[in-house]
Amino acid sequence: MLSELIARRFPQIKAFSEATVAQRATSLLSTAVAQVEGEGDEATRGGIRFHMASSAATGIAPVQALPTTAAQWLLYNPAASGITIWIDTIGMWLVSGTAGAGATVLASICKPTNVPATRPVASASGIVLTNANPASVRSSQLLVAASQTLQGTPGWAPIAFMNPTGTVLGQTQMEQRDIRGKISIPPDCGLGLAVISPTGTTPLFAPYATYREYAADLE
Repeated sequence: MLSELIARRFPQIKAFSEATVAQRATSLLSTAVAQVEGEGDEATRGGIRFHMASSAATGIAPVQALPTTAAQWLLYNPAASGITIWIDTIGMWLVSGTAGAGATVLASICKPTNVPATRPVASASGIVLTNANPASVRSSQLLVAASQTLQGTPGWAPIAFMNPTGTVLGQTQMEQRDIRGKISIPPDCGLGLAVISPTGTTPLFAPYATYREYAADLE
């Protein structure tokens, strides 16, 4: 296939079936390499981006002391999945009750020696994993399990903080949108989550996330 560089307006090419395809060049005859597509366009178009929703899930109460091995929620990538999960955004939100002001989401990055000895085999009831591209036939490999006991001492770190506008349903979430692939979950690994906060009045929290799935050459 020949490639012809032309300084012109954007050509709208639907397929690469032509013998010669016009590509964009600058008026100085250099190849135009500026990004035109939106940041998430290609992952969504390719059917490798997913959303985790939990509006129908039964939430879990926060703790008032630092956890050790108790993960309220575990995002687990099965050993046989063949893909790596790349987290872009993650959060926990209040699904019932009234939260105590000042909650924080803690995360624990779990190697195979840290995930539960009995691996999750299904997601918790009410967790919905949806392909961001409704035309795609790909299904998510992620499992989202509630109330899991981790092995060893994987450690915990703050990852998201409470929206200060309120402590009631619809106003209370802790969210981190700046991950953008900086956390990965390889096969047989996981990401533990826990909310630590003042007691509140029977608050229950559930997770939500945006992530990508594809095979990767991991080092």
